[in-house]
Amino acid sequence: MIVFSKCHWPENDNLRNEYATLFSHVGKDIPWARIALQQKPEAINLWIGNSLSTTALHKDNYENIYVQIIGQKHFVLLPPVAYACVAERELVPASYKRVDGGELEIREEGGEKVPFATWDPDSEAENETRYSKYARPVRVSLEKGDMLYLPTLW
Repeated sequence: MIVFSKCHWPENDNLRNEYATLFSHVGKDIPWARIALQQKPEAINLWIGNSLSTTALHKDNYENIYVQIIGQKHFVLLPPVAYACVAERELVPASYKRVDGGELEIREEGGEKVPFATWDPDSEAENETRYSKYARPVRVSLEKGDMLYLPTLW
């Protein structure tokens, strides 16, 4: 999946940086993205995953256009008005590390705490707020060649 973002601060932009070799094979201008964002994308990211890849519920503080290159990507979307439903808390940055026996262990990375949604629409009773029952997630699946625009905070 390729994501074009209109950011208001520097973003990862991994296709032009980490994957510079691949980017040399991509057109330097993407007219439909420039037209949709009303400027050249400030960041172009390439996300590669498999059927086990999952992204935590989060909001982006910038617009995104997702383009599915191959395979599928499933989204669970909540509008910004559902903020009270997601039980956002300030947490220390952490990552998962697979240990002996295949178990996943959470390893705190330190640094400043970051806002993180702790409620999962697919496990509703866990970390719910008194408003979570009012959330109406929108589920979208992208197939090869599909494109999805997400406004800021979606």
